[in-house]
Formats: sequence, C-alpha cells, structure tokens
Amino acid sequence: MRPSPRGVLVAAAGAQAAVSLIGFGLASIGPELAEEFDLGLPELGAVLTANLLGGGLFLYAAGVAVDRFGSRAATLVGTAIGTGGLVAAAFSPSTPWLLATLFVSGAGTTTIPIAGIGTLFRVFPASRRAWALGVRQMAVPVGGVTAAVALPPLAHAGGVRVSLLFSAGMLALLGTVFGLVAGEGRLAAGLRPKAELRRILLLPGMWRVLVCAACFIVVLQAILVFSVPAARDAGLSRFTAGAAFLALQITAGVARVVWGRIADLEGGGRRARTLVEAGWVAAVGGVAFALALHDGPAAVIPAAILFAFGGLGWNALVYVQAGELAPSQLAAQAVAVAATVIFVVSAVVTPPMGAIADAAGWDVFWLATAGVAACGALMAGTLRTGAPAVASERG
Repeated sequence: MRPSPRGVLVAAAGAQAAVSLIGFGLASIGPELAEEFDLGLPELGAVLTANLLGGGLFLYAAGVAVDRFGSRAATLVGTAIGTGGLVAAAFSPSTPWLLATLFVSGAGTTTIPIAGIGTLFRVFPASRRAWALGVRQMAVPVGGVTAAVALPPLAHAGGVRVSLLFSAGMLALLGTVFGLVAGEGRLAAGLRPKAELRRILLLPGMWRVLVCAACFIVVLQAILVFSVPAARDAGLSRFTAGAAFLALQITAGVARVVWGRIADLEGGGRRARTLVEAGWVAAVGGVAFALALHDGPAAVIPAAILFAFGGLGWNALVYVQAGELAPSQLAAQAVAVAATVIFVVSAVVTPPMGAIADAAGWDVFWLATAGVAACGALMAGTLRTGAPAVASERG
C-alpha cells in the first residue's frame, strides 16, 4: 500500500529531527564540550560544525545515490553510517577523534534530507510544496528543541558520552522508519552526475539563489552557535541563556511553516518576495539582539525571537526556489546543490566567526551578522517572482 503524502511528511520530519539533534542541537551542550575537551571559541565552532561539514561535502553525492539506488536503500545505509559515527564520537579520546567521527556521522546522514526533500517534491503539488517543505524544515528546530531539553540534563548526569549515545539511538530509530516508508523514488538509470551538475549550475538564477543561501546560512550559524555564549558573556544565567536558546528553536519551527505558507500564496508566485521579507526581518532582529544583550533577560528573549523568525525561517524557501528553477528530473539534485552550499558554508565560516567574536566583541559580531542578512535580502530581491516553472509538470 502506497503511503499517504502526509504519512511521508511525518516520517521525513521525524528523521530530519533526529539528524538535527546533532547537526543543529549540539550547541546546547557547547559549554560541556568546551570543558571536557578544553576548547576555545574557534575550536568549539569547529566541533559544532564538523557534522554539518561532513554532510555538506557529501550532499550532492547523496542526491545521486538517492536517484540511482532509491530513497529507501540510500536512507537505510546512510542511517547506519550516521549512527555508527555518533556511537564512535561518544567514546572519543581526543578532540581530533571527536571531529572525525562527527564528520563521518554527518556524511552518512546526508541522505536523509535529500531523500526527504525529493520525496516531498514528488508527492505534493506546487501549490502546497513550500508549506510541506516548511513543515519538514520545522523538524530542524524541533530537533534543536529536543536537544535543548534533553542533551544538557543527560550531559550533566553522564557526560557528553550519554548525550551522543541518546542522539545515536534516536537517529537509528527515526531514520529507519523514514527509510521504510520513503519508497524507491528512482528517477532514471544511467545518470551522468558531472553533466547534470553543470546543467544545474548554469540554470538562470541558480547562482543568485546560492549566494542568497550563503548569506542566510552565515546568519543562521551565528544565531545557533553563538547566541548562548553571547548571552552568558552578557551576564545572563545558564537558565536564562538556555531559555533564550529554546525560544530560538521554537520560533524557528513556527517561522518555517509561516514563511512556507506565505510563499505558497499566488500559486507560488511569492517565493522570492518571501525570501526578501525573511532577510530584512533577520537584519532588524540582529540589530535588536545586539542592543538587547545590554538590557537584561526581559529584552534578550523578545529580541532573540524576532532574530530567529527571520534568520532561522528561510531554509525551505531556498530549497523550493532551487528545485523549481530546474526541470522536474533534476529538481532533487538542484536542491542537493543548494543544500551543499548551505552545509559547507555553515561549517567553513563558523570557526572564523568565533575568532571574530573573540577579537572584536559581541556588538561588532551581531551588527555584522545583521549586515550579512541585509545582503541576503538584497540578493533575494534580484530573483524572479513568477509562479513555479515546474508547477504544471508536477502539480
């Protein structure tokens, strides 16, 4: 019996939440990691993004694997590799080993986002596609919320090892469930990855989408990785800083669905305009957050919510924009290209961002982040705003 679109969406979201426990939730135990492995801010940034770097470098290969071998096989194999990497990370004797095993885990689980997005492109029409991807992307901050609630107490009770083993168990369970319901999802045999990649990169507007994504992921990483250290340095208690991080994650989940619903208006004709709006909200939120850090908890949490609504809510919009620029047979791989830029840039820029914060201070850091968000909004304003070109093929 073929699973319903909503059943596929639930399974894809659950698996993505499990991936995000580490990829986007490991920052919730950043202080514990820094203490256990004696890390400074640049080294902590490297550890917190090693998983993302592993995923980013293998995302396009994952897209090819999903197309060639099917969503089920690629997801189950990737889940096994990702789970094994996390188990190995739990027993890391040193920082280099921790970095390597988190990298391997990210490389394995990279099949899950690609199989999930590709499957949703197939089962949902264009008029509901941004909403569906928004719900699926909501699983990213849901994973972060789960991490914020579960990982610090586990780390306090049994150390970083227990937190990583918990994450490995969730990944094994939810990744396997999604693999079983995702179906095969093959597009065609005899793929030519290099030729298809070249074709995708030459699509009109694709480079503008990728530049926009690169700007916005800098903002997202700044919020996720450095908001808690900034709040603590501003004198906020561990509880208040944790509450702010939890508020960020909850807001991100709501924002992804809200922005997706807005982008689906006018038959999908608001895709680019919605990206512009998210970028400017992030820019204003970044300035507000920089100022609020000087005014105490009552100001920090509302500013963090505004910042997160723009800075953490745009992902599904970029994926839909990239997928709809491509012909239907290349949509999943086009999404993989955009995801590759997002994951790799997020991993590469985070350690230097930590160094900037160390050298220039948090005020300069957050104002610069707001400026990057504004650059992303300006780039999004150059994208076409018409209805999706592939709507008639898939809708």
